[in-house]
Amino acid sequence: MASKEVVKFPEDFLIGTGSSAYQIEGGWDQDDKSASIWDHYFHTKKIVVSNPTAKDNDPVAGCSLVNGDVACNSYNKLEEDVNNLIELGVNTYRFSISWPRVLPNGDDRVVNEAGVNYYKSLIEKLLENNITPLVTMYHFDLPNILQDLGGWSNPNIGEYFKNYADFLFKTFGSQVKLWTTFNEPRFVAMGYGNEILAPSIGEIFNGIADYMVIRTILLAHAAVYKLYKTKYLAEQQGEISICFDTVGYFPLNPDSVEDQECVSKSFDFSLGVFTQPLRNGTFPQSLLDAIAKTDEKEKITLRRIYEFSEEEKKDIKGSYDFIAFNYYDARKVRPMTEDEYNQEKYLLNKDSSIVLSPNTENIYTFRGFTQVVDWLVENLNKPKLFVTENGIYELPGKDESEKKINYHRGILTELSKALDKGVDIRGYLVWSFMDSLEWSSGYFKKLFGIYKVDFNDSDRPRTKKPSFKFFQTLFSTKALPPVESN
Repeated sequence: MASKEVVKFPEDFLIGTGSSAYQIEGGWDQDDKSASIWDHYFHTKKIVVSNPTAKDNDPVAGCSLVNGDVACNSYNKLEEDVNNLIELGVNTYRFSISWPRVLPNGDDRVVNEAGVNYYKSLIEKLLENNITPLVTMYHFDLPNILQDLGGWSNPNIGEYFKNYADFLFKTFGSQVKLWTTFNEPRFVAMGYGNEILAPSIGEIFNGIADYMVIRTILLAHAAVYKLYKTKYLAEQQGEISICFDTVGYFPLNPDSVEDQECVSKSFDFSLGVFTQPLRNGTFPQSLLDAIAKTDEKEKITLRRIYEFSEEEKKDIKGSYDFIAFNYYDARKVRPMTEDEYNQEKYLLNKDSSIVLSPNTENIYTFRGFTQVVDWLVENLNKPKLFVTENGIYELPGKDESEKKINYHRGILTELSKALDKGVDIRGYLVWSFMDSLEWSSGYFKKLFGIYKVDFNDSDRPRTKKPSFKFFQTLFSTKALPPVESN
């Protein structure tokens, strides 16, 4: 149905797109960059995925070795990428700084000036074109040398992160006013309890090391927040956030009390485990009770989670200026059956004892976004919010522009309703700027970009997708254009 209604966003609304260093930069060992845990992961695992877009003369047609060695080659295409952002009409661009590119040994005793100059140039070019940089300090790419010390399961890595953040503030803080410390810490933790995410520690530590990581990250984030407030805020006047992955949850059977209870429990396990410490310094009681229940059932005597001391609570509580969150989809939830529990290999999943089912209906996807916004407003006392990732992937060799546009139109309509209710949402960023490495999925399964990248061409040329005009209009006008009739 055609509609003449225009959804207009505030004049000061920050709107644009985003990326992350490892997914687009390439140049994995260029100019003295050191290896990250994802470099080590891919170079060790040697993962091969199907490549339906392979050229006929490809020596291994139909297959592709996955790594970030070249990615989108953005490290060598800075000028082109900024020009594409300008043409797209964004006023905000989110990107991450590669820790091993700027501090290859993990701390500021050795500084890689070539890497630093790359980011200085990027930030300057963005600002020259009235594009606000939103910088993520950590988007999964820990210097591999620090993983040798235990990575995020070692609480002392927090001191390295504080040193790294201090370097970033000192080097870029005069120009960068919006920071997120960690992107999706839940997924950082998951890499310490399975073998499909770097650093791929393995399932033997599932339900143990991941809780260690969550604790370390929260303390590291709080330390960086405190550092900024005491050392840099007066002069730089920036704001600090941490960025969470979020999911909408709905009972598989709306009439089932048990399924309904799984909704709040799912939020506690995926989001509350981070947000409740920010609010009052404690972990959700449902999480602590579930761990205790599993320990009793599985006869586990090892202590798996440690609450924060009173001194730690003081630092963690309120350590954010705004809350950044990423949202893609919703899930249906129900409790595990006894048989499912007994067959479950991951201790973390035994703790939650929840089965997540895919959502196949857009109505739940859109309602899930509003549900997440409402949950954050209620559980963090009406914080300033920023949607730092939102997107839907397309399949290779297909024009799925209509699906992509309808998805973003639906989410933005919900966002507009939230603004009308008085929710303080200050920005919205489409994931992603261009097709990029989707971690272990490779380059050809999930294409999120507004720009297409030809990964079969060594130069990695970019081209506009058919949906480009929709996003260009959205960004340049800060408005959703009306739906036109056929």
